Amino acid sequence: MWSIRKYIKKEFLDNKHPSFHFINTLGWIIFVAVDSFIISPQQTTISVPFFIINTLQWATGYLITIYLRRIYKDFPYRSKSIVTIIGFIFTISFLASCLLYFSSHFVCFILDPRYQKVILQSIFNINYITKMMIMVVPLMTTWSLLYFGIKFWIDLLEERERAQKAQLLAQSAQLQMLRYQINPHFLFNSFSSLRALIRIDQNKAENMLSKLSEFYRYTLVTKSNTEIPLIEEIEAITHYAEIEKIRFEDKIEFEFNVDTLAEEYPIPSFLIHPLVENAIKYGMKTSKMPLKIWINATVENNWLIIRITNTGKFIKQGSDEDHVGTGNGLLNIKNRLAYSYPYKNKFEINEQDGKVCATVKIFKELK
Repeated sequence: MWSIRKYIKKEFLDNKHPSFHFINTLGWIIFVAVDSFIISPQQTTISVPFFIINTLQWATGYLITIYLRRIYKDFPYRSKSIVTIIGFIFTISFLASCLLYFSSHFVCFILDPRYQKVILQSIFNINYITKMMIMVVPLMTTWSLLYFGIKFWIDLLEERERAQKAQLLAQSAQLQMLRYQINPHFLFNSFSSLRALIRIDQNKAENMLSKLSEFYRYTLVTKSNTEIPLIEEIEAITHYAEIEKIRFEDKIEFEFNVDTLAEEYPIPSFLIHPLVENAIKYGMKTSKMPLKIWINATVENNWLIIRITNTGKFIKQGSDEDHVGTGNGLLNIKNRLAYSYPYKNKFEINEQDGKVCATVKIFKELK
């Protein structure tokens, strides 16, 4: 009983939009009622057994549409032409109509022995088949068209919702990035290093000041862009890396390897910067010096693959007393990928052979 309640709650009640099972069940109930009491009341209303058999015959159509939905659900209609979609719908609808024709007559053959001989004589009769299919094919075709119409409408609403969430997440990421402008820890370290360099090496001091300027300019210039070419993000990370290189000197090393095809690949702004920041922050705690960080980007079969690898160990949230981060940065990355590229993204962090590798994968067809 509990499992039935759970199924009903999941399939009929826990949806933002009316569920398939609710609409489908209600639609077939209305159809049977119209057929029984409006189209052919002279037969169904005078005989309860006939009404039951008629209802069970149409119930086979209800069951067929449940499995029909599984076929339509996996059909990638977005990547198909309108001619292909229409041809697919009419083909499947015709086959479903044939199945409904035979299954409904089978129900009548089993439940009403009086008509068994008549059914055997007429079920393969061309004229009878034509007459019945003229009624059944439009029914199943209409159901299929309604299904795709409702599916398209719901997909459109969900696409708009995802776009809105992606924009909000991008704004959230921008706000997090803007914090670096007033982040006391980052500014204190940078200015402390800058002050020391002014005394001993003015050229390095000027270089660091230039990199700081370029890094913060990026946070302002891209604040209104939800997507930017990967190369722009890499350039900003390069400035950030050079600042950290000046701070830590020989204690840190960076290596960039970005394929030419990957450079113009569009990504959400500020997507991979938190990964580089984490690599420095936690790599400094767990790695032998010098800390080595690799930033790699390639494109394979329309998949952009970005890997941020650093020497050291992976520190889980709350496993270290000095680990005061909230984990919001990684969660933000996961959410932005999910909303910007639904079902076309992967994000994982692995530790192996003394290295931690954060991998971001994005699928997008490049023209």
